[in-house]
Amino acid sequence: MLRPAPETAQRHPARPVGGGSGRVLVVNPVELCIAAVFLALAVRSAVHWMRHRVETEDTTDEILFALFVTGRVGTWLLAAGLFLLFGSVTLRGRAYTDEAGRYSWLFIVFLLLGAMQLIAAWFLGARGTHRDEDPATRPP
Repeated sequence: MLRPAPETAQRHPARPVGGGSGRVLVVNPVELCIAAVFLALAVRSAVHWMRHRVETEDTTDEILFALFVTGRVGTWLLAAGLFLLFGSVTLRGRAYTDEAGRYSWLFIVFLLLGAMQLIAAWFLGARGTHRDEDPATRPP
């Protein structure tokens, strides 16, 4: 979510976005590069995990795998979005923390995506350990 910079904060030269409306979008180049790396990692992760499909006929395994991939790719995408979002805040000092504090809920989403990935991976691993064993020898 990129936000237009206030008209009073013209410290960084930027080109107008859109139809020349005079509104500029300012993002620090360092944050932009880091966000691009995280975006590339998200695409790479999605491609990698879509190539390694779960070979099962069980719907539960398919759902757990989808949750795992969503958590993994979503974490990378959210990391890229956080760098773009916080890189576009052009205020300084206390005003920066007040403006950036409005988006503190994104860290909860970040934790939820990580938890979703961890729990899905754990359940996938736990479900796969007893598949090859004989049901008569399986511990209760």
